[in-house]
Order: sequence, then structure tokens, then C-alpha cells
Amino acid sequence: VAGVLRPTTRTPVLVANPEDMDSLSEHPLTQVCQQEVSAAIPAGLALIDASDLDSVHEANRALAGRLLEAADLWLFVTTAARYGDQTPWTTLEEAARRETPIGVVLNRVPAKILPEVRRDLITRLQGLGLSEAPFFVVPDAGPHEGLLSDDGVSELRDWLQLLAGRHRAAGLVRRTGRGVWSTLRADLERLADDVDAQDAVAQELERTCQELRETAIEALSADIRAGSAGQGATATRWITLASSGGPLASLAQGGRLRRGFLGRADKARAEGLSQLANDAREALANQLQAAMIALSAEARRAWTEAGAEEHANRLLGQGDDAAATIEAWVGYLEANIENPQDIRRLSPGSVIDLLISAAAGVDGAVAAARRLGLEEQTAQASALLVEAVTEALTATVPKGAATSLAPAPGFAAALRLRSGELKPFTRPGATA
Repeated sequence: VAGVLRPTTRTPVLVANPEDMDSLSEHPLTQVCQQEVSAAIPAGLALIDASDLDSVHEANRALAGRLLEAADLWLFVTTAARYGDQTPWTTLEEAARRETPIGVVLNRVPAKILPEVRRDLITRLQGLGLSEAPFFVVPDAGPHEGLLSDDGVSELRDWLQLLAGRHRAAGLVRRTGRGVWSTLRADLERLADDVDAQDAVAQELERTCQELRETAIEALSADIRAGSAGQGATATRWITLASSGGPLASLAQGGRLRRGFLGRADKARAEGLSQLANDAREALANQLQAAMIALSAEARRAWTEAGAEEHANRLLGQGDDAAATIEAWVGYLEANIENPQDIRRLSPGSVIDLLISAAAGVDGAVAAARRLGLEEQTAQASALLVEAVTEALTATVPKGAATSLAPAPGFAAALRLRSGELKPFTRPGATA
């Protein structure tokens, strides 16, 4: 249970029975592992001491992952102090997802904490659906040198011997013709090539989507900063409301904002700003809707060309919630933009309406906000608007949507490793 090398395993160690060394001589594992011979290992079983999954060396971590991909069974050896660490636990979750056979060894456990640690670890394993995984406890032997006693590891040793199953597996191989193994090996190689091709297509599709998304975000952000939503009908609305005698005339001309008889001027001004803000919101929503629809169409075209059309509806947005995005932005302004206390004759709601119009690019509203000392608030509203449309466009073509179609990392390598294992059986007269 103690590792072959300590404090960390830099080079994986492959330990096998002397009877098996010839059959392993050309196995792909021998290219990455140090080979050791031990009669203590049951014939028909090869035991690999891999690098730590949380090794400080990236190459060690990558190699450990490759070895796990190739293994028929994982032996998870941990201690009372480290069994809850994130990296190995994430690996256990992946093993549970793949239904990989697992054995769990709780190593160097002091007797006084064994019941508590065992109970907690078993509960965690049950949570992963690993309640039936073989569970072994190696008690703390205290300060010592050399190997652990036979009694301390007898259960684990007996279990490994049962796993060997060498003779039944060998009989199956002998009864199987060489041509079958050759065909299977070729099929595995082709499948590995197809997996690589699928991964390449997914990665390229992700890059295409990223370019489309970034282009759409950049273009719409530039339009917002240029105030394009404040042109056309929205600008006409401002001119109508701000002309001489209009409810926003004093706001446009920089004059004193009067209350009017019985507050009629205040009310008319508030209604005018509300109408202007509604036009600005509609213009912004239309602008965003057009960008989302265009982005969605371009992305779906790319997915169709990549052969992933059937997945597009599930993984890509529809581009149909532009109005909700703008309303959410307005709600955020209402809740978070601080209104100066010295603006008289404008209610907080009217100030927000003015900021909406200014952020949309209505020139008159921008100038009025500046005269009222709202430059900082206008800039903040504009920045929040750009952030909101960026999130909406990102949701239309989510990051990682294409790469989610890629095969599991290391799948092709695992297939090639399995293919390599069959090579000795494809030679004339080969037997297991």
C-alpha cells in the first residue's frame, strides 16, 4: 500500500509477476513506466504505481490521467488526512460516472479515529454510487522501516489475487482466432482516428463560435457607444417634446425646471421623459434582437456545416429574449444608480428615464444629463448596457457549447492503448 517511490512518484512503476514479463515486453505501458518484477504480484495482474493526481508537476498529472484512462481497475489509496482532497475526489466522481471498477484503501489510520473516518468516507462513497466498491483498511503501523506486515495487507492481497483470473482469460484468448484480434485492432485504430477527428471538429467549431460571438459583441457595443439607438424615431420624439412650448423644452434649453400651476409642468415633464425612455427601450431591444438573431443564424449555419445541426436547438440560444434583457438592465439602473439629491423638479423615476435615453444615444438627453451633473451616472448606465447586451449575445452562443460535443479527454489515447495491447495476439501462431 505504501508507494514504490516516495515522497512522490515521478516515473510510474509497473510491477508484474515474472511469468508475465515477456508478454508485457512490447506493451505500450513499458514506454512510460519503470518495470519491476515481483513474485508477490499474482500472475495475470499488472500493478501500476502512478504519479499523484495533484502532483505539482503538470507532466506527472497528465501522465497519471492517461494511466487511469487505460486501467481496468482503479485502486484509490488515501489517508484519514487526505481522503477529502478535491483532486482525487473529482477523479472518483469521474470513475463513478464511467462505472469504472474501483477499490478503496484507507491507509495508515489510527485506531482511535478509524470508526469516524470509515463512516464518513463510506457515506461519501455512497453519495457517488460507489457503495459496493471493495473497501480495505490498513491500520497505522507507527514508526517503522521496510514493508508492512502480512497481516496488515492480507485482505487487500487476497482480493488482488482473486482479480487476476489469469487462466480463464488466457483460455478465452487461445480459443479466439488471430484474425478476430487483427480486425478488432484495426477497428480500434479507426475508432481512435474518428474520435480525434470529432474532437478537432468540435474545437474548430468552438473557435468559429467564439469569433462570431466576439464580432457581434464588438459591433453592437460600438453601435451603443455611438448612440445609434437614439436616432430615428427616438430622436424625433425628443425633438417633438423638447421644442418650444414642449414639456421638455426647459430641460433641453438648460433653463430652470418649473413646477407649473398645480404641478402640471412637473407631471408633463415626467410623462415626456417616460415616453422618450419607452422609445429608447424599444429601440435598444430591437437593436439587440437583430444582433441576437443574426448571431444565432450564423452560429447555426456553422453547426450545420460541421454536422452538428441536431444539437444546435439544445445547446444554442434562440435569440428571442432581447426585450427581457433591456428590462433587466432598466431594473438594475432603478435599483443601483444613485440619484443626486440636488436635482429639483425631477423625480428619481424621471432621472432614470433621462439616463435610459442618454445611454441609448439621444443627443438632447445626453446634453441635458450633462447639464444636470449626471455625466458619471450616464457613463455607468452605458457601461451596464454594454455588459447586459454582451451577456445576452453570449447566452445566444454559449461558451463551451461546441466543445461539449467533443469526446472525453484521453478517449482516443485509451483506444490506441487497447489496440496496442492486441498487437502480440495478431502475430502468426500467437497465443496468450
